[in-house]
Amino acid sequence: MRRYVDAARRGDWETASGFFAEDIVLHIPGRSPFAGEHRGRDVAMDYIEQARARSHDAEVELELIDMLAGDERVALIVRERFHLDGRAVEIRRANVYRVRGEEIVEISIFEADQYAVDELLAGPEG
Repeated sequence: MRRYVDAARRGDWETASGFFAEDIVLHIPGRSPFAGEHRGRDVAMDYIEQARARSHDAEVELELIDMLAGDERVALIVRERFHLDGRAVEIRRANVYRVRGEEIVEISIFEADQYAVDELLAGPEG
């Protein structure tokens, strides 16, 4: 998980997505067009790319606050900063990863402020 986080913090999503199982399950909360349960590495990467596209130059600052690890699950408490029209939008969340061997097989996202995330993901016409 540390290698995954390091790649994500660098914006190296080619490396980071290599840790996703081909049939990864992604649980996205809220009411945005992305909400729901999604399957597959390509679908997970599409969500990440579309979310990053909301930020200026698709750059999102990722700060790892804490990591909690068990035998099968890892929870990452993170802060992300998106840059929009001269202002920063800070998103705080906990992502819970289920891992099998060296692969991430499931991600569940828990937002600190679901309304802010729904607004961000709604896009400019939001």
